[in-house]
Amino acid sequence: MVTTVKLQHPFEYSWWVTLIAVVLGAIALTAIVFFLIKAFRILRKKKNAPRPAATKIAMSPDMIYRVKNQYIGRVQALLNNYTQNKVDKREGYQQLSALIREFVHEVTGINVENFTIKEVKAFGIKKLDVLMEEYYVPEFAEDEKAKDRDFAESCNKAVGVIKAWS
Repeated sequence: MVTTVKLQHPFEYSWWVTLIAVVLGAIALTAIVFFLIKAFRILRKKKNAPRPAATKIAMSPDMIYRVKNQYIGRVQALLNNYTQNKVDKREGYQQLSALIREFVHEVTGINVENFTIKEVKAFGIKKLDVLMEEYYVPEFAEDEKAKDRDFAESCNKAVGVIKAWS
């Protein structure tokens, strides 16, 4: 008995199916690239967005003198707490940072609490950037990196900056 088998030709897509797939792929790729460009532009605008201009307040010399004495007393109290081991070095530096930033806010009206050192330098606030660099490492770094920092010396520098403020 002789049997013959007829095989079918393999299934093939027509040329227009391939063309549609290429066009849809190109559209999807274009949409992704457009979305990424848009997202990067938004992020760059946020990064480069200028801070709102600060409104400086005017204080009389007598008021500045009282505020300076108040903050010098607060820094001295913090130093006393540190020497009596009520606060550790890192906590002391964090509190010193907050005190200095509060002082600047009170005498200038500029809220520098969330400003970076670069932004503070742009404001031109005398010696504040130097103080921030002084307590930045001990405030945020590991304890080993802060060993060579003397908290009493940092407090004395802060008091010097407060006294010299005009």
